[in-house]
Amino acid sequence: MARKKNALRKHEIAPWTSDDVKPAEDAWLPLAHFIETIEDDSDEDTDDQGFYDGDGNTETVLNGRSEKWNFSGTYDPDDKAQQLIAGMRRITTDDGRKLWHRITESNGDMVTGVAKAMEIKAGGGDATEYEAFEGHLDYTKTPTITKATTPPES
Repeated sequence: MARKKNALRKHEIAPWTSDDVKPAEDAWLPLAHFIETIEDDSDEDTDDQGFYDGDGNTETVLNGRSEKWNFSGTYDPDDKAQQLIAGMRRITTDDGRKLWHRITESNGDMVTGVAKAMEIKAGGGDATEYEAFEGHLDYTKTPTITKATTPPES
């Protein structure tokens, strides 16, 4: 199997108005310009439990999973995606931090759901460096996965 670069996975965001109203296709903004790193920082809540129908040893039980994507790079106040996220940094309400997050995997599968922009930093850093841009996008529920209908071009 061929290895694929992380840049082939696309992250896009769109303004949120309701959990039930998905954005129009032209509303999606690529989270890409000057973004150096986007990494999966998901968390799984587990317990070790033993059951009488087992052999007396414990097994790990998954109670829940929260999907979170960290991003970092250089702040560009003219980039539309960065503007959307940076504009939320002083908002202190949950709904004010909501947006849509869509990931197109390198195989063409799409992962779409409502997320919250958290721990937003837009600007700041050493005097000789460019302004930092970072935070994370936390899905509020399990996102929808749409399988690719045609294989992506290599």
